[in-house]
Amino acid sequence: MDISTREWKDGIGAGALAGIVWGWIALATNRATGAFTFEEGLFYEISTFAVGGAVLGVVVGGFLVLARDLLPFKRLLAKAIFVSTSIWLLLRTAGVALSLMNPYRYHPAMDEALQGFLLSIVMGGLIGLLWERRLKTA
Repeated sequence: MDISTREWKDGIGAGALAGIVWGWIALATNRATGAFTFEEGLFYEISTFAVGGAVLGVVVGGFLVLARDLLPFKRLLAKAIFVSTSIWLLLRTAGVALSLMNPYRYHPAMDEALQGFLLSIVMGGLIGLLWERRLKTA
């Protein structure tokens, strides 16, 4: 598998940009649903969610670059959603393992899990759309 520098830039760039937008969508979604409480003020949360979303987007974009040719889907959008939800499932599994080890400190919450799953689909969709758009303009 030979991956060009251009492909890395497209994947990581789309991931970072989609992650920032996704962070703000996640913040707005949580404000609307109230699934979990915030610890700081809105300005702090906007920047934190943007940075956190960018990091997650870069990770998803990087894995998408690596796994793109191995996945059975034709469209990049479907591949991005699959990678994003797979990473969410991996993180969720780790969270369940933590709750089994220390149930008083880590406890699974279904409303947060459902919100996280739906937001992982949004993350994959944003990355897929941005990357496809970059490919069309190139």
